[in-house]
Amino acid sequence: MAFLKFWGVRGSIPTPGSSTVRYGGNTPCTELRFSDDKFFVLDAGSGLRELGLNLLKSGKKLHAHIFISHMHWDHIQGIPFFVPALLPGNEFVFHGAEDPNKSLKEILSNQMNPINFPITMEQMASNLNFEAFDVGTYEIEGIKVETMRLNHPGNALGYKIHVNGQTVVYISDNEPKSHEYDPENNRVLEFNDILLDFTKDVDVLIHDAQYTPEEFKTRVTWGHSPYDFTVNLAMTGNVKKLVIFHHDPVHNDEFVDDMILAAKKIAETAESNLEIIGAKEGLEIVLN
Repeated sequence: MAFLKFWGVRGSIPTPGSSTVRYGGNTPCTELRFSDDKFFVLDAGSGLRELGLNLLKSGKKLHAHIFISHMHWDHIQGIPFFVPALLPGNEFVFHGAEDPNKSLKEILSNQMNPINFPITMEQMASNLNFEAFDVGTYEIEGIKVETMRLNHPGNALGYKIHVNGQTVVYISDNEPKSHEYDPENNRVLEFNDILLDFTKDVDVLIHDAQYTPEEFKTRVTWGHSPYDFTVNLAMTGNVKKLVIFHHDPVHNDEFVDDMILAAKKIAETAESNLEIIGAKEGLEIVLN
């Protein structure tokens, strides 16, 4: 049985506390399990620590691929605290986009510079490998993985993964382009053909919906989407299940509740069959 499990769903910075208990305060990390001993990890935010502690319970040697959407801290800050990477015998392969002047390994290692952290990546006892991605199609563990460039600062990638006859798209950080969305009138204009093709007819779309339409008006160029854009993208592309993701750090549980309800109202008004879920820590989605 294949399934998705969310270990971190918050954007920008971890937000522990009583006001974020239900949705969670850890930054992005999603497990995609496709067999008893094989799995992918989508992003390595602070939720990666919790995933790592859970993985230790099996007592087995671990081999997994970790797909990084981009190199901002909230998407890589869990790596130094990923306990399985500290143990010999385990193997992890990191994937993501490189910078023109720095390799993927250099980028990920920089946050563990001795000035900033007491353990370097080279001191992690597991076998760590680094395979950079560009825009294209790859085969990983016999599974087809496609990538696309996102509209977000920092060379960000979206991932489309074909597993068990299902298709999962993970777009953690993405902003509508100027020809796609009119923030002054909260109106979707048209969709980038690449984005629409990438998400069309997928079974599960995990997509950034960090802002309300009103918030987005003052946050253009910050690299995130308002929820109405995300819902309309999913409906236009005939997506089956939309997971609203990357919750803003200032949004408490009740605020996120209201955003999810507003998103569902858009689909209801359009008489769409789209299923909308708010991402929360511990949420599992079974892939048939």
